[in-house]
Amino acid sequence: MFLPFMGLAQVKETVLRETFDSNSAGWPEDVTDDYTARFIKGYYLLEHKRDIGSKIFDIPIKMYLGDNYYIETEGACGESSAADGGYGIVWGKGRGGYFSFAITPGGRFFVRKMVAGREGKYLLGPKTDTIINKLVVDKNDKSKNVYPRNKLRVQYANDEIMFFINDKYVGHIPNEVYYGNNAGIILYGKQLVGIDKFGAFGTKLYERIKDYSAAMRVVAYEIEDGMDTNGERLGNGDCRVSPGETIRLAVTMRNQGYGKCDGLKATFYSVSGHVTVIDQDVPQYLRDLDRNESQKLDLKFKVSPLCPVSQLIFKIDLTDNEGRLAETVPMTVVLNNPITPIHRESDGNISLTFNLREADTRDINSGLPFTLNNAENTYAVIVGVESYMRMPKAKYATNDANVFYNYLVKVMNVPRNNIVYVLNQKATLNDVLDIFKVRGLLQSKAYGKAGVDLIFYFSGLGVCANNGMEPCLMLYDSNVSRPLETGYPLSTLLKALRSYDIHTLACFFETSFAGVDRDGNSFVTPGSSILSNAAFPMVTDQRTCLMYASSSNVMNPVVDNTSHGMFTHYLLSTLKTYGQSRSSLDMKHLFDHIYRNMEREGTARRISIFPRMDCQNIDGIRLLK
Repeated sequence: MFLPFMGLAQVKETVLRETFDSNSAGWPEDVTDDYTARFIKGYYLLEHKRDIGSKIFDIPIKMYLGDNYYIETEGACGESSAADGGYGIVWGKGRGGYFSFAITPGGRFFVRKMVAGREGKYLLGPKTDTIINKLVVDKNDKSKNVYPRNKLRVQYANDEIMFFINDKYVGHIPNEVYYGNNAGIILYGKQLVGIDKFGAFGTKLYERIKDYSAAMRVVAYEIEDGMDTNGERLGNGDCRVSPGETIRLAVTMRNQGYGKCDGLKATFYSVSGHVTVIDQDVPQYLRDLDRNESQKLDLKFKVSPLCPVSQLIFKIDLTDNEGRLAETVPMTVVLNNPITPIHRESDGNISLTFNLREADTRDINSGLPFTLNNAENTYAVIVGVESYMRMPKAKYATNDANVFYNYLVKVMNVPRNNIVYVLNQKATLNDVLDIFKVRGLLQSKAYGKAGVDLIFYFSGLGVCANNGMEPCLMLYDSNVSRPLETGYPLSTLLKALRSYDIHTLACFFETSFAGVDRDGNSFVTPGSSILSNAAFPMVTDQRTCLMYASSSNVMNPVVDNTSHGMFTHYLLSTLKTYGQSRSSLDMKHLFDHIYRNMEREGTARRISIFPRMDCQNIDGIRLLK
């Protein structure tokens, strides 16, 4: 009945792994009439010299005891003159008391709670268990005495504390409030013991660095696979992380914050319980990194052959030399999926030279990242009109639509057959009506499908009809003097899209509805198309998100060096950045990125830009999952 508890006890990191080669952790060392504590050849040799009572040898453990954790020790004990003598683990120790889990040389174990000023209380046992390696004494020849080794573990998960002896479960108790964060070894009665291993594994409890304003993020990683390094085989050469492999990744971190990252060290930890990080306790030092500067780090780890999960979760603690935490950065590695190799030679081998392609959003038209986004149930409509029959050009609208299509297919993994895509002369009013009509292009793909994710994207010109009240999309053959009849009102569009059984609906409008082109020149009668009274569709449900390049300004400017409308430029750059880091992207983070960058660029160009989003579920609607 307790196996589920053991399975859920996934520890996050090594807080302390002590082999007693030195005393860097500050264990007590002393020799008195009552006890001895000293280091000898990789052992912490402890002796309690009195027949009664106990002695604790403990240190502060910087571990959060409110989360899953375990504390473990191994050692060998000598004879004890007390019936319930022995040794074990102390945890949760403070001024008010402590808890202990101990074994005796005769093969018994118990769990005790000690409250300061009161008599101790047994919470479990004493019990006899054959799993305990017992002391064997030969009264005639002490050279034949057997001094047993045992391993003890205290493990917490799901509000239960479980106890293990030599990796066998022996009992559990309900969790209790602790008295402090000290942990260590306790000796009962007259007892000699040599401890050679002591570890604490869980979530580190750090003091935070004040006024830290950098923001380090994992932006890319590549795999070193199929190599022999110093006689050790790394992977099998298939550019995937699989159970049973030892793998090395080149991980690029970038400072995406506002302040400088300096004087920090990075340590990788596995949050998954099926991974061993090689050299986990050896930190890597970061250079002084200004905003947008990057550095490559090295992650080497071994995956258990029986690993049952589909993805591995890591965390990177960034700390200073005093052990204070700057930030913790998450990273996920998906098993059995392709990862870009560092460099593949002509003979099929992969070189050791790290040559990471970093996230570069200056060129958003190429170098699209590979992701594992699941979009099998996503359907999309793309309409792009740059050259009009009767109106000026919408600069770069064709490139907007083309590259957005590429991102849908290559980054979001939307099946090509799920996308309806019309451009310029193929984007007349009748063409668009054919998309949404009964048994039309979209219905032939998505109608009758349950819970689909729909995406609509438009790049072109727009106006407000009906005395500035009705926003309309202008199509290839639209007549600006009759926008309601020849254009496509947003209210009509939303009605058509909501007729499907949708799970989510996301619409992106790279246009201004003020009747101006992308240079800000009006193409309508002065005053006939304004935004101040525009009745943008109301979003009241949790399924719909509408995002506009322009809400109250008179133009939607362009970014010439990438040949896109500014709104689309930052929409695509966000998709590229999150795709390269294989991160989830919801509407909140997408719009924050677009708005912040458009506002910054608008300020530099001395134009007012106000993108708009109408969405009730900014965390739940996602482009990348």
